[in-house]
Amino acid sequence: MSLWSLLRHRLHAFVRVPFVGRRGLSLILGGFLALYLGGGLVLLGVAFDDLVREAAPGADPLLVASRGLLPFVLAYAAVRVFVESGVGADLRPYLPLPVRRSGLVAVLAALSLFSLWNAVPLAFVATVCVEAALDGALGPALRFGLAGAGVLVAVTYATPMLRRGVSARPVLAAVGLFLLVASAGLEWVNVAGGVASLLDVSGWLFGGAVQGRVLPVSGAVLGLVGLAGGYARWLRQAMVVDRSQRRSASGGSSEWLSRLARRGPAWREAVLEVRLAWRNPQTRMSVFTAFLLPVMVTAFAFFPIELSDLRSMSGAQLFNAILFPGLFTTGAVAIFHGQNLFSYEGGSIEATVARPVSPCARVAGKLLFLEAGTLACFFIPFPFLLARQSPFLLVHTSFFLYNAGVLVPAIIAGATFNREALTIDERSFSQTNFSGGRIAITFPLFGVPLLFLFSFDRLLFQFGGFAGLGLLSLLAMPLWLRGLARLYEYNRHAMLRGFRASRS
Repeated sequence: MSLWSLLRHRLHAFVRVPFVGRRGLSLILGGFLALYLGGGLVLLGVAFDDLVREAAPGADPLLVASRGLLPFVLAYAAVRVFVESGVGADLRPYLPLPVRRSGLVAVLAALSLFSLWNAVPLAFVATVCVEAALDGALGPALRFGLAGAGVLVAVTYATPMLRRGVSARPVLAAVGLFLLVASAGLEWVNVAGGVASLLDVSGWLFGGAVQGRVLPVSGAVLGLVGLAGGYARWLRQAMVVDRSQRRSASGGSSEWLSRLARRGPAWREAVLEVRLAWRNPQTRMSVFTAFLLPVMVTAFAFFPIELSDLRSMSGAQLFNAILFPGLFTTGAVAIFHGQNLFSYEGGSIEATVARPVSPCARVAGKLLFLEAGTLACFFIPFPFLLARQSPFLLVHTSFFLYNAGVLVPAIIAGATFNREALTIDERSFSQTNFSGGRIAITFPLFGVPLLFLFSFDRLLFQFGGFAGLGLLSLLAMPLWLRGLARLYEYNRHAMLRGFRASRS
């Protein structure tokens, strides 16, 4: 079988799916977004040399741009680790075909480069190169273009390996990020000095490559070749379907979870959800992303915020400093993991109904899991906010009550409208089940705190309004449980039909 035949089959596989319309719509929307962002970067590239000459007369625009390549690599790789999905393609169906593994690796490595994630930043690089070439610097412009393309290749190859590392060691990654945020807040490290040194290293490496110096060019080429070789080796290891080594399930944490599971059917469902989230790379990545936000909000404890600052905020400041960090910090587990609560169990058609558990106990277990995750997200920054007596503690507590009482039950209700099963494997870390019913239920609730924040001027009514609403909803949790059980009972067979259609 030739590689061209394999590529033709990949194209046919794109359209021969039950949800090809949804996939095409996502591709169209992504294309429009890429054109919008790419157009803005093209305009920035056209005016970049003029901006540099105004800010630093006599400076070379190509050298200035090259000093920012290394910080761009780190920031862009971090964004793609938590937003982009998987390795870009699932080649397991092609493994039995008469195609060499090296050919499959080459195809996957080449296909991963042709993505909108690379095309959008490349618009800025190409524009800067064209402007420099028109000004007579053809050689440096070509070298800068190669450096920019090499940076995008490096980010593309490093992103899935970083995702695998984070999903395999989420605790160590979370602890490392937490220590970094805490040390920056306590001024144990000089952040400004670190950024300056990073710019200097970028200027030496990529600026030297633009100037044509031998040592920086050799270092950049060797680094890119080594990263590409490591990515190819990583892909060959990821293609192994049957793994003989399995992680041991014994240990103190497993015994502790087993004791919790013996407390009743609802606790057993919650424990099963914990084990599903921890033992699979895809769900483990979603939980890590959820706990990443409370770690980042810990930095708010070290910001000089006063109550008068909260009163004076309006518009974009109110959204960026209050609504987004408040709503998405304690509600992160429910938002990132809860929306696919039932969709992960569609791997086998009978998985949703096979276990002899009542709908009430099943929904109670899901509710218990998300409430525990919400409480954990609340307690991560709580000691720091309390020790520093930060006014942001008011925001944090108010949104915790709202998320625990209103958002968590609503997300469980919306998850019962999912009709597509999601695959749990090591190659597809970020999937989202788009459901119109779920969006209709949950999306308006994101704006309820905003109504209170804009409708009142006093902090008591601004935060006490939706916090009291969440507290009343917590007190009415038995009613929520009965309603959610009936909704799940009503939708369970429709979910099974949707899971079966998505698997066919």
